[in-house]
Amino acid sequence: MLQFKKICTWVLAGALAFSVAGCQPQTQPQAQSEEPTAEQERFDAFIEKEFVDTMESDYTTAHVYLQDPESFGVDPDKISVSLGTRMDEESQQASLDAFEATCEEFRTFDRDELSAEQQDIYDIFDYQVSLSESLSDERFDYYAPMFESISGLHYQLPTLFADWQLRNEEDVQDLITLMSDVRPYVDSALEYTRTQEEKGLLMLDLDSVISYCEGIVESGEDSAVLQAMNDSIAALELGEEKIAQYQEQLRTAFSDSFLSAYQDILDTMRELQSSGENNEQGLAQFEYGKEYYALLLQQSIGSNKTPEEVKAMMEEAFNEHLQQLQMYAMAYPEETEQVLSQDLPKTGYTSYDEILQDLQGKIFDSFPQVEDLSYQIEDVNEEIASDSGVAAYFNIPSLDGDTVKQLRVNPNNAGVDSIDTFSTVAHEGFPGHMYQYAYMYENIDSNFIKALANVGAYTEGFAVYAQYESLQYLEGISQELLDVYREYELLTYCLVIAADIGIHYEGWSLQEFEDYFTEMGLSIGSGDALYQQLQANPAVFETYYVGYHEIMDLCEKAEDALGNAFDEKAFNEALLESGTAPFSVVERHIDAYIESAS
Repeated sequence: MLQFKKICTWVLAGALAFSVAGCQPQTQPQAQSEEPTAEQERFDAFIEKEFVDTMESDYTTAHVYLQDPESFGVDPDKISVSLGTRMDEESQQASLDAFEATCEEFRTFDRDELSAEQQDIYDIFDYQVSLSESLSDERFDYYAPMFESISGLHYQLPTLFADWQLRNEEDVQDLITLMSDVRPYVDSALEYTRTQEEKGLLMLDLDSVISYCEGIVESGEDSAVLQAMNDSIAALELGEEKIAQYQEQLRTAFSDSFLSAYQDILDTMRELQSSGENNEQGLAQFEYGKEYYALLLQQSIGSNKTPEEVKAMMEEAFNEHLQQLQMYAMAYPEETEQVLSQDLPKTGYTSYDEILQDLQGKIFDSFPQVEDLSYQIEDVNEEIASDSGVAAYFNIPSLDGDTVKQLRVNPNNAGVDSIDTFSTVAHEGFPGHMYQYAYMYENIDSNFIKALANVGAYTEGFAVYAQYESLQYLEGISQELLDVYREYELLTYCLVIAADIGIHYEGWSLQEFEDYFTEMGLSIGSGDALYQQLQANPAVFETYYVGYHEIMDLCEKAEDALGNAFDEKAFNEALLESGTAPFSVVERHIDAYIESAS
């Protein structure tokens, strides 16, 4: 669950690194014959090749998703153990060349000749690569930051290593190699950042980056991240002598590469802070910043809506939530006061596991059955929890092998017996991400959709939808108070998203930002902290709350069309069966449900 200063799912795998142009999908599905046509077979082969090539070209992605690469047609010998493509111009040009080759081949397919399932994959692929191509326009060179305050590289690396799965001795050897790659990888990102500053395109919350990295450096070899990796090595049955040897090799790599890299980040950020040019307003201050933000927004929301349309959507939703909240205030004055004053009752839960067990026994009244919901839930590693803003995150499980889902919750954000923690666990666990991925792995065949589809608005929008749906299962607290709690949160986030657009697309100053909240009737006092968070992380909140409102619009569409015939479980099944997809694809599945239920 993403709240102010909080972020949820941590995706360890990289996004697709290819793009295409000029693909205009049609909307009418092709009737599927019993035997696939030559065009359908050719498309399947293309998608399979993209899956294999992506796995063979990115070690971290392959490690996260595949325990046995060869069973997926992936050659382990072609996978180079590294953190990925460097940020230098030569490496980026090679990636762009791959984009163009993929685009050329993709444009050869006739979408009308594909099966309905293939058309879903086609549209997902087209959505991702078309946006990728637009964002790779040379006008936007050096626009993308590497050290964002919520999800920058300096946050990603500790999370990556603290939860890195070791399955055998080769994984240990690869981990040491990967650790040794941290400094050259980070240094390429720092060189990129220096070039950003030279071109007048630096836009970072430098104080936040410095504060976080200081904590990493100060921990040194006493790091909880290093301890977590050592524990994982010790858990393997390699013998005491080998374990000690590998732990010493890892310690050396950690000191020479990881800690040195963080010292490099610190030195660079302090230098930029003292003598560099840093934009402390939004993307609108850059020459092509508005155009760039509009594309970021589309990537974030899973549709082609413009910033103007999204802002209008959020302001309309704000008014609806406000009206509902006003009605609740008259009907439930005591509960409303409790929410507004943040004097909320406790849930009575004593552990995260207790929350999940309770939810697991209740959700199937509203959500379709899933066979395997095994999980492990723990606190976030203490160094990551300290100052990262992470409320919780979900580790995506591999496509094969161990099906136990890994969930981590930050104990520093709220007590285990708070409503916020219940919502966070529901968002990341049941019926949120853990359930969502379990359903997808059991019911969707396409490895492309399960591993490489990257439409955050659907994934996070569903999890936000799930967390609010889960409030109906919370016993011991009045549903009236929970209704007020939900409406107040959604009302607030609507304005946050509208303000994000104001900062990055309309060029709002801090004063204009504060004035906007005042005009909308929401007091935030000094808006410095929130303005800074939104300024340094453009289009982040939209993924969660525009995604949620898109799902609620689809739900309303189904309810209006079906009336008493509407079935919540059947709707949720239709919502889930598309897998991770833009909302144009999701809506087709909802339309099919409406037609079948009419």
